[in-house]
Amino acid sequence: MRKLAAALLGCLLLTGCAASWQAGEVRYKIVSFDDSTPTELFRLELVGEAPKGALDPSDLTRLSNLKSDVSGGADVGDEVLCLVEQEKGSAFGNSNVVTHMRTCRKA
Repeated sequence: MRKLAAALLGCLLLTGCAASWQAGEVRYKIVSFDDSTPTELFRLELVGEAPKGALDPSDLTRLSNLKSDVSGGADVGDEVLCLVEQEKGSAFGNSNVVTHMRTCRKA
């Protein structure tokens, strides 16, 4: 029984350092369009402050998103609302914060 308890405690410690964060919608402005490669990208800049609770607020200031992932016919100069997630791995794996931008729509 003690071995089982120790094993469970060890598992909790290993996974306890992992974290994730998801924002409802974050407002960005499309500042440029990159079509130099077959993958067409919008370059986005955060409008206002980073949402509270973000694991790495500085990582939210400038992001890129596929043009095809932005709905509503957005173009350079428009503002979009995007679903954003951040994940941080455990101390024993990749402990860097990774930011994922999901879907965006014209504001």
